[in-house]
Amino acid sequence: MGIRQIVISSLLVTQMAFMLCAVGQSRPNIIIFVADDQSLFDYGFYGNDSVPTKAIDAFAKESLVFESAYTGQAICAPSRSMLYTGLYPIRNGCFINHTSIRPEVKTLPSYLKAVGYDVVLAGKSHVNPTESFPWTDWFRPEKSEGKPRPDLPFNKMNVFFEKTSAPFCMVVASEYPHGPFFEKTPFSPEDVELEPFRAKTIQERKVNARYYANIQEGNGEFAHLLSMLEKNKLSANTILIYTSDHGMFRGKFTVYGSGLRVPFMVRWPGKINPRRTEALVSFADVLPTLLDIAGGDIPRDLDGKSMLPIWLETTDKGQDFVYGVGESQGIQDRSLFPQRSVNDGRYNYIYSFNSMERLQRDRKKGAKLDYFRERDAMRFSDRAEEELYDTLNDPYEMNNIADKKEIALIKNNLRRELFSWMKSQGDYLKPNGKLPYFVPKMHWMDEPNKKFNYSVPEKFIGSLKGKYVSAHDLTAPK
Repeated sequence: MGIRQIVISSLLVTQMAFMLCAVGQSRPNIIIFVADDQSLFDYGFYGNDSVPTKAIDAFAKESLVFESAYTGQAICAPSRSMLYTGLYPIRNGCFINHTSIRPEVKTLPSYLKAVGYDVVLAGKSHVNPTESFPWTDWFRPEKSEGKPRPDLPFNKMNVFFEKTSAPFCMVVASEYPHGPFFEKTPFSPEDVELEPFRAKTIQERKVNARYYANIQEGNGEFAHLLSMLEKNKLSANTILIYTSDHGMFRGKFTVYGSGLRVPFMVRWPGKINPRRTEALVSFADVLPTLLDIAGGDIPRDLDGKSMLPIWLETTDKGQDFVYGVGESQGIQDRSLFPQRSVNDGRYNYIYSFNSMERLQRDRKKGAKLDYFRERDAMRFSDRAEEELYDTLNDPYEMNNIADKKEIALIKNNLRRELFSWMKSQGDYLKPNGKLPYFVPKMHWMDEPNKKFNYSVPEKFIGSLKGKYVSAHDLTAPK
């Protein structure tokens, strides 16, 4: 670190110490509200005027709104695990859905409890193992008659707010708008907004109208949280972050921006000026930011860095790159189609490791190809091995420009950056390397399941027995 950087860092620490002393109590409370499966395209403040996000949009006007915030994997457990560890999915160990982080990885509750915070989870968990997440308390979701998803535990949350002695950190993890959706909806199929990559059919519009009903329910939960903070006189000294774990349509399980790019808004009354920023940030940056605010030491081996200088307007510079992990094993609609991506804030580069191009190369070499490998390469035959999108001019990533000669240098630089990062993460993937089958917690690749409409030809049922490998073992730190 140069002298100029040291001076700037010292000034930031001094400024932060002064601000905290001026608050009236030592440190602010922190609340992170996490929506479930709500795409960035489904918010009024991000440009969709038809969607019912009134409370969230009003909150955005009081907040610092990030235009370029990303999770590292568009699946529930991996995304949340990244948020709580400050590590991308391969490094923390949870990159197959429903599975666990590595037992030695430290998490948000451990870090913040060590510096005097109560750390509470209210709502959905979807992270494992339990012992790696030592919450001060966990207020579980509560079943509600006539609703497709459980409610947030508002009564327990309110009791906590009434009795707590600050500081505290609470993760409020909603079950909405995750499916199943409400059967009845007040929204008309004709009035919903569909992204350009979706089919403009009446059936798709009907699905979206029901999805909007779930969004409305989640918006109501957030409004209820805001009113509870006001009622308990906590708003003034509480940092409130709103985000979603990942996107939904042509988003979940992918490495497109529709999956990885997330809403991210931060309100800190009297400390953060409401505005929008193009700074490139990721979920890996949340933990070091909270440690920065809480007065804890930020471990050097985290994948993220503190966003506090951006919040305080001492810089508008975020990360140089954010990265994406795509794995479709261990999900209901399971498949062998791993992908990785890198985004520099404008261009999104994607590499697919079981593309038709690679399958054809391997066939020519005489490689032995199993049923699932061939099935899934053909299943995703519309995906090129390399994809590149100019998200400035093509925000919905409709036009793959990877073959454009005039963009070759940008593509090559991003490919080099991606593979360098993958190596540093201990990733198991290489352009022509093996494609293993991982031990899932559920949804085995070679087992049919009528409930999830997943079929396997009879002669291939159980054919992968003895071939499954441990995700943790294969990507263990060297």
